[in-house]
Amino acid sequence: MEASFRCLKTDLDIRPIFHQKDKYIEPHIWMGLLAYQIVNYIRLGLKDKGLNHSWSKISTIMQSQQCATVSINAKKDKKIYARVCARPNKEAVQIYEALGWKHRPYIKKLNVVTQL
Repeated sequence: MEASFRCLKTDLDIRPIFHQKDKYIEPHIWMGLLAYQIVNYIRLGLKDKGLNHSWSKISTIMQSQQCATVSINAKKDKKIYARVCARPNKEAVQIYEALGWKHRPYIKKLNVVTQL
């Protein structure tokens, strides 16, 4: 149990709560516990495939892949949104494959939206 809280405080960078009302404290705690569950799910999936990285190393590896959304004003009150996701590096591909996830959530998406 102590190791779990140490992970929350270090790997997830969760620090003391300075909220003074219960309606702010409880969501803060729940979000921390949800984040902890997600981290453990990912790390367990990687460990089953022989990847024993710390959460900080996983975060560093995955930050190498960037996604961007560009918006362009078009004719007749329309706006075009283009979303592009970069190719992941070899270490990120290894993590995606170990978890059974796609390497890129999307390659290129275009949306045309009418502005009001």
